Amino acid sequence: MLIMSVFKDYLFLDYLEEDEKILFIAHRHFFAFIPDFLRILIFHAVIPVCFWYLFPQLMGIYTIWGAIGVVRLLLVIQDWYYDCWLITNMGVVGVEWTGYFERTSSRVEFQSIEGISCTIKGVMQTIFGYGDITLAKLGGPTTVTLQDAYRPKRIEKNLVSAQEKFVTNKSFTDQEVLKQLLSDLVIDHVKKHGLPEVVKKESKTQNVSK
Repeated sequence: MLIMSVFKDYLFLDYLEEDEKILFIAHRHFFAFIPDFLRILIFHAVIPVCFWYLFPQLMGIYTIWGAIGVVRLLLVIQDWYYDCWLITNMGVVGVEWTGYFERTSSRVEFQSIEGISCTIKGVMQTIFGYGDITLAKLGGPTTVTLQDAYRPKRIEKNLVSAQEKFVTNKSFTDQEVLKQLLSDLVIDHVKKHGLPEVVKKESKTQNVSK
């Protein structure tokens, strides 16, 4: 588990801020990429095999044809893996991979999320457990959607849990900062103006009683 966590952080390191950690990754369901797989399979496997049966002397061409199909297949797999949401300890990072030299990302901080919803439509999505997960942002009608997400209900649950933990930690941190600020102000005031008269009288009374 630790190795996988480090591996995930390394792969998506460019999208993370300092001290930011990936809690989990929300992927699109692999079923959404089946049409691409079928096209590659037919064009780079079925058709070359048929031609090879008719013209076996062109084996070199068929090999190159099949190798191109393998490369295209790897591109589809990478497209699936890198088209995702990174749920971190700070917010949600949406990553979109369109090629080796073109990637885009968008960030939604937890304090900017107004609502989280998931939509599962139709028989296929119900049977195979995928659907759309949507984040509503504060201050307007703007939404961010991960289409064909795998197990959107679980993603929604984990998102809510991560957001609640973030809010709790932030509130605790803010309280500690406020306490430290007030303490510094009191110390600074005493250094400049001394103790208040009431405190001095109470101190003298305690000394006399002793």
